Amino acid sequence: MFKLILITLFISISLRTVADVNVSHAIAMHGSPKYGAKFVHVDYVNPEAPKGGLITFSSVGSYDSFNPFILKGQGAAGIGNLFETLTTSSSDEAFTEYGLLAETIEWPDDRSWVA
Repeated sequence: MFKLILITLFISISLRTVADVNVSHAIAMHGSPKYGAKFVHVDYVNPEAPKGGLITFSSVGSYDSFNPFILKGQGAAGIGNLFETLTTSSSDEAFTEYGLLAETIEWPDDRSWVA
């Protein structure tokens, strides 16, 4: 039993690769992200814009489930707006993702994975 544990430990240590891992609030395909980690709003948004009001959306059709991930049936229109994504992009940068639900984004220098 001890021999098996020792072999498993040795294999797990030998398979581990040492790579520099970048940790950031955002990831850009080319260069670095435009906005820093503590940005309040993007440049193209007016933070003093009037707030409030009422908006109504309509859709044509019907549904038979509030679950949008079903294989059979039809999910309700707009139900996908209830779910947030891990990252979001800004409209003034191409191929840059900022963490929305994710606090940090990690990737190695060769970009073989992202976490």
